[in-house]
This record gives sequence, structure tokens and C-alpha cells, in this order.
Amino acid sequence: MLNFKSLLIFLCITIGIFALFKYNQSEMIRKQGDAAVQNGNTEEAIVAYERAHDAFPLRQDIVRDLEGARLIFQSDLDYGQIYDIKSDIQEQPPVSQLPQAIQLKPNELYVPILMYHHIRINPKPGDPVWAALNVTAEQLDAQLQFLSTNNFHTITLDDLNGALNGKETLPENPIILTFDDGYRTFYDNAFPLLKKYNMKATEFVITQAVDASAYLTWDQILEIDKSDLVQFEAHSRHHPNLPSLSQASIIDEIRGSKEDLESHLKKPANWFAYPYGSYNDFVVKTVRDANYTGAVSTIYGSVQSSNNLFLLNRIMVDGRYSVNDLEKRIKR
Repeated sequence: MLNFKSLLIFLCITIGIFALFKYNQSEMIRKQGDAAVQNGNTEEAIVAYERAHDAFPLRQDIVRDLEGARLIFQSDLDYGQIYDIKSDIQEQPPVSQLPQAIQLKPNELYVPILMYHHIRINPKPGDPVWAALNVTAEQLDAQLQFLSTNNFHTITLDDLNGALNGKETLPENPIILTFDDGYRTFYDNAFPLLKKYNMKATEFVITQAVDASAYLTWDQILEIDKSDLVQFEAHSRHHPNLPSLSQASIIDEIRGSKEDLESHLKKPANWFAYPYGSYNDFVVKTVRDANYTGAVSTIYGSVQSSNNLFLLNRIMVDGRYSVNDLEKRIKR
């Protein structure tokens, strides 16, 4: 009887010590979340509170903190303001400064990758930033019609990878269409045009923004996915500026967005787009280690290299472009 009591006391002390350790660990992570909220970095706070809750699931105060951070984040999502859109403006050289002749190396291919954001009428016509990032459905229609009638052929990022590795031959005038952020305007305005012209595209999704009012729903994503015209790939979970996060949060954003997509689509997510085009060595290494095939950047250019699969060049389609402007950017 005494031995049983001694064992029970020992177990209680051990459990108590372990619980205290986990509580203290949880409290340290919670403080990181509090600091992130104070700095206006809601997505970082959500990640921290989730980790703090995982460390000590019985803490209802962390549940409340997490709910509060999610409410702030949801408010941003509802207005489609998950990020400062000025950060996604790509610096583009004037057409007059573009090279007249491009000499490709053996491991290079000339494949323009176009980058779109909102497909809609610009809600702030007086703002040049919004004018750049909003392409109307009529503009996109004209651009796709130009590509179709001028013998351009849309391919996928997987096709490009196969060609760069010598395993696939690309059609004449290959081009890749990419859309960032997973806005619901893609479903309303872009997807019907892709079907009209039978063109392929890639949509990079902020996976924790899915189902918010300004963004695609999972049902819409699944519907589009069945068309076999659009590949859905990862754009992080919350669209943070990755280099500003802790390493644990960077890993969660990159690996987590892949897991979210694969869980819903039941197929591999192979490609990543860096939020804001921001990266550092650890971010790129994390993308590699997460078993992505590669990643697209916001670095201007149309030459793609097998040595640069994790920083593929793109050209942002400016909402102020005419079809002639676009032609000058993509012609070789």
C-alpha cells in the first residue's frame, strides 16, 4: 500500500513538473504573439498563439487571444486588404531599355511568366498603385485573344521544369499565366475567359484567406480544379513578409500552405510564390526543404534557368497596359 502511494505521489510530482514546464513554454510563446499584435503583425500573432495553445491546450486565455487575433485578421480579409498593395508593385524597366536581342545559355529558355492580381474594374481610379494592380476583364479578354491569335501557347510551371531538365519539348512561343492571392475575382472574371480561350493558368493561393469574402472559397477552388485548366499552388498561409518572421513561423507559413492545399485538393502542391516577392536564404532553403519543385519571384524578366528554379522571373501585367504594351514586354 505504501509502495502504491509512493508511486502515485511520484507520478503526481512528475506530471506537475512536466505541466509547469509546458505552461512556461506556452507563456513564452504567447508573449511573442502579444508583441506581434502590438506591432500590427496579426498573421505572426496567430501563428504564435497557435503554437502556444499546442504547447498547453488547457489555457483558455490563449484561446481568447487567438480568437481576437483572428477577428482582426478576418476584418482585413473581408476588405481584401491582407497586405499593403504597394509592396506588390514590380519595378519594370522602360520598353526602350529592354534588350533587343537575347542570347540564351544552354540551361536557359525564353518563357515569359505573366503575373496578375485583381481581375476587376479598379475601385480607386485615381490611385496609380491600384491602377497598376487591377486589370479589367475586358483587358484580360483582349490580352488572351492577342495570345491566341499570335500563336502563343500557355504551358504550366511543371511543363517549364520538364523542359529545363531536358525531359520535355515546349510548343512554339510558350507563355505561363499566373494569378496571385486567390481573389474571388479570378472565379468571376478570369476563369470564364480561360475557358473561352482554352488556356492554362496557375493561381497562387493564400490558404488561410480561402472562404473570406474577398477570396476564393474551397468549393470554387475544387470546381476550377476539375477543369484541368488551372493549377492551384501555394502563396503562404497568411501572406506575411516572410523574412521578418521567426524561423518557426517561416516554416509554418511555407510548409503549412502546402499541407492546406494538398489536404483539400488531394494532389501535390509543387510551386510557391513569395509574398511581396520577399525572400532571404532561409526562406528559399525552407521552400526547397518543403519539397516544392520551385518558386516564382517578382524579379523582372522572361529568361528562365534550370539554375534558378526557386527564383523564376516574372512580368507583372500592369492595369494601364495596352495590348501593344504587353506585346513589347513579351516578344523576343
